[in-house]
Amino acid sequence: MAIVDGRVTEEDFQEPLAKATIQLRGTGIYTVTNRFGYYRMKLPPADFMVEAIHPGIYSEFYNMSTYEGIFTPMGAVRLEPTAVGRKEQRDIAARIAIAKHPAATQNSSAFDLLKQAGSVEFNHLLSNQPSVYLLENGSGYGSSEIRVRGFSANQNQIVFNGVSLNNPETGSMNSPLYPGLNDWASDVQFTTGVASGKQSELGQTGLINVLPLMPQKKFGVNVLGATGLNGYLKTAATIHSGYNKRNLAFALKLDRSSGDGLADYTGFTSYGMLFNLYKAFNHRHSILLTNATKSWQSDQRSRPDSISKFAQYGIEHNSNWGFLNNKEQGWNGNFGFTNLAILTHNWHKQVHSRLVSQLYLEFTNSVQTHPSGTMNGLSPYQLPPSTAGLVDFDTISQYNDGRTNSETEGITILAAATRSLRWGMQSQYLHEFNKQTKGFIQIDFESYRGRHFGTVNNLLGAAGFTSQADLNGTTGNVEKLLASAFLPKTGKADKADHSYEALIRKVGASLNLEHTGNKTFSYLEAAFFVKSQQRTDHFNYLSSDPLAKTDAVNKMGWRLASGITYRINEFNSFRLNAGASASPARFNILFPSANNRENPEAENRNLYSGDLAYVLSSGRFYIALRGYAMYQQNQSNIQRLMLNTEESFALINGLEQFHRGLEFNSQITYLRRHNFYLAISYAKWTYQKSATASVYDNANQLLSRLQMPMKGYNTDNCPPVSMYVKNEFNILKGLEVNINYYRAFKSYAPLLVHDFDETDSPEQIKLPSFDRLGAGINYYHEFRNKRSISVFGEVHNFLNNEYINAIYTNISSPEAYAQNLAHYGSPMSWNVGLSFNF
Repeated sequence: MAIVDGRVTEEDFQEPLAKATIQLRGTGIYTVTNRFGYYRMKLPPADFMVEAIHPGIYSEFYNMSTYEGIFTPMGAVRLEPTAVGRKEQRDIAARIAIAKHPAATQNSSAFDLLKQAGSVEFNHLLSNQPSVYLLENGSGYGSSEIRVRGFSANQNQIVFNGVSLNNPETGSMNSPLYPGLNDWASDVQFTTGVASGKQSELGQTGLINVLPLMPQKKFGVNVLGATGLNGYLKTAATIHSGYNKRNLAFALKLDRSSGDGLADYTGFTSYGMLFNLYKAFNHRHSILLTNATKSWQSDQRSRPDSISKFAQYGIEHNSNWGFLNNKEQGWNGNFGFTNLAILTHNWHKQVHSRLVSQLYLEFTNSVQTHPSGTMNGLSPYQLPPSTAGLVDFDTISQYNDGRTNSETEGITILAAATRSLRWGMQSQYLHEFNKQTKGFIQIDFESYRGRHFGTVNNLLGAAGFTSQADLNGTTGNVEKLLASAFLPKTGKADKADHSYEALIRKVGASLNLEHTGNKTFSYLEAAFFVKSQQRTDHFNYLSSDPLAKTDAVNKMGWRLASGITYRINEFNSFRLNAGASASPARFNILFPSANNRENPEAENRNLYSGDLAYVLSSGRFYIALRGYAMYQQNQSNIQRLMLNTEESFALINGLEQFHRGLEFNSQITYLRRHNFYLAISYAKWTYQKSATASVYDNANQLLSRLQMPMKGYNTDNCPPVSMYVKNEFNILKGLEVNINYYRAFKSYAPLLVHDFDETDSPEQIKLPSFDRLGAGINYYHEFRNKRSISVFGEVHNFLNNEYINAIYTNISSPEAYAQNLAHYGSPMSWNVGLSFNF
């Protein structure tokens, strides 16, 4: 028997192709490559025709002999991608080579993305990595986030085609475009810890780098359909024009998703469009025009509920809705429209030099509804529920009948509307000094203006609404309501609550140098930026100062990162990666409330990080053992829950955290084509010193100031100890079945301001451990005419285990434990789908 082994890569960048099928034509013999493209087969003496197959790649045939004396080694197999413009796209998007880079980075395989296309939850793609925790935030459409190594979710960055999608005001990851990444992504690269990128401001704890699908070289059409639990339905169609004689190609994808949601009353409908056009003018100049559009309408379970209510009504319970005149009605809706346009120009100035410039423009018009006012002195969330634990809207309507409501009297559903415009540019000069050394320098600028105002969505039986802020003239009466719609007409609705604007501008530069030696790879990256933030409150009732602006708060941020990979031999390497960064306080931390109230203690958030890893990568084994330490200074939080009646919010400043741990990530290929994965995180994430809490009332007057002795307490709502196991069985050629298991330990509740009223050492709740079992199936087949079909399906939480996904209070006494506010994790869900290329 002859041993045939080798490596399969794609032709443009020589990157490995995971899960490529290597088959002997005319026989049933085949194998599958591992994550680094390696394969291995034992074959009898004979002549064979070998075929290599992978999605998004043109399959190739190779003649091979295994007779003694005329053995033909396969070695490196390079397959041609079907898409154009990939080099221009990657220049701006900063995708790194994970085989040599020291950062903790993983690529998602093409098969994982095929399965993901049938889902609505993009973050499921990332939650199988060590030290990564999925926060479901009520299981509503587009509401989830991920926490990396125990840090806040808004310290991660999501980049789409080189443009950050994080909310400029809050840093939040759940951008309106986020759910569309399931449909639009062709490559996803995920880094935990210190990341390498081209933007001057990067996420401090994680980077999700998404490249959208590119036009194909040949004409083609793809159609996709998927269905799932609770009426979930997704349809999508893509057309590729093909690369014509004018050196032009485009791809257009349209998609629609809808369903009733996993939790009660969390239904959604969304429409999306991605347009990508590539044009090469000559061998020096080319452009790439990318446009992504998403419109959506959904109901949310955004407010947590008590554990006792979930115990009474089930984990799918949502107490934020009910019936009004026998029709469903909810407190928390979310709807809107967003569009992101990106123009990228690539100028290949010389053989070893390129200048890549990018302009982008994003417009968002979104609305979130919420209840306001009082009824018999009670706020909306204090009202007695119906016998089913829901909102008693009929009683509210009877109370409102004939009244003219206001912000404080009568119950009204208001709508917080946001109209934002973000635009920017970035330009980078890339140069290859020689075969071993290359680098880039980049400058970037961004301007964001967000206009926020309140309107009325539903009077709930009232005769009218009068705004005490008098934003509509001399009477303050609201006549034009804001109706729920895919394209909300926010400009035509009367303003009925506080109105303000956020203006954020940023300018920065970054520099990168990389050197590849015989046994080493090293890099150095540095960046700085200046961010200017200003708030404008609209006081139409103040003739002396109707537009009250704060002074522009200008802060400088910076980051440094450096690392080295030392290869002992072909398969073994050590990797060291370190970084430091300073990030200015976010807008919502700097200006935490109305009336231009500025947080004087908001400082730059500093983070210092270091990783040391050992990596084994061979044809059968991949093992990565990584130790890390991360120290963060000057973290600030805002608390609005569990405060006394006269208290509005609390600013918690000066938090310091020390996170350290071990991560183990592995893949073993056995019996030629089956894969076993194991990812383990074992860590300790704690606070290091006391923090200062300042409590304010509704008029922004300081009520109290106290110290919170946080040292030694654990960070909340992220398990430092976790395990993920997956076994992939490649049963038949192109057919993969997997079973996966996740278990989490030692997640803790947050410590709030009043937990320290009676003691300096309150007990911190440790949540019970929990586990989830899942399964998946994927079948991919290419026909001889280059058509292909993919069938996929997934089941999450197969055993329907009940567990607390996040807890928001820390009532530790056993008799009152059930009063804690929490969100439970999603129940069992499934989806199946079919994708066809022709």
